Amino acid sequence: MGMKLAAALFAMTSLSSIAYAQDCAPKHTFETVASGKLTVALTNTPPYSLEKDGAISGIDGDLVNEFAKENCLAVTYEIFTYPAAVSAVQSGRADIAIGGFYRTAAREKVVALSSPVYLDQLAVASKDGFDTVDQLIGKKLGTVEGYDWVLEMEEVFEGSGTYPSSLNLAQDLQAGRLDAALEGYGAAVVLNQGKDIKVTLLKADPRINATMNPSQTSFLLAKTNEAFVAAVNATVEEQRKAGTIAKALTTYGLHPSAAEVGEARVIE
Repeated sequence: MGMKLAAALFAMTSLSSIAYAQDCAPKHTFETVASGKLTVALTNTPPYSLEKDGAISGIDGDLVNEFAKENCLAVTYEIFTYPAAVSAVQSGRADIAIGGFYRTAAREKVVALSSPVYLDQLAVASKDGFDTVDQLIGKKLGTVEGYDWVLEMEEVFEGSGTYPSSLNLAQDLQAGRLDAALEGYGAAVVLNQGKDIKVTLLKADPRINATMNPSQTSFLLAKTNEAFVAAVNATVEEQRKAGTIAKALTTYGLHPSAAEVGEARVIE
């Protein structure tokens, strides 16, 4: 996920843990920040990750809970903004950061990016159910500052504009000040839930590269903990093959096809 969706969130703290039986046999061998615990830097950004009933939840949360269970770890978490979560992993205060983090070159310099978990597919939110680039030509269109399709959007759709946050974008769309909004699928579903707004995947079109190569998400891990990185990556691939990732996406209103990530890549 881009930084803008998280920008409106403020740092909070919350701790929780779930204990497992002492006779549990871990699937992988690695060290964690605190023995017997998986310390999670949680960004409260549904549907990717959120705090629910004193535990981590959301797409990433459910997948990480399963990883912890398989490795006999109690889950302890603290809620951070996006930049602070990156710092928490980099400085060794957390084992893993979750929240639909895009695989970016800047993040790759300071933390390890797990294998791609799922795609944050480009969606169109509109009252009319638009789903092609041609349908959007001539419409009043907006998106969020910093998304990787902004420059192409401005070139293809004359008069389109950007907003400082996903919330601002959704509010103008719902008020009828926009005909359509380009947004990450998950954020579009959550922010327009219960409104007279349809959320559809924007069909592949070479004029908007994100429709051809949507951003991949990752868990953020410490570069120095190679055994942990290997364990997380192995689990991600196992969860993909078992259909666990597709199921988690569907549970939170995203399209299951987002589990098919293709070759790993980063965006600038």
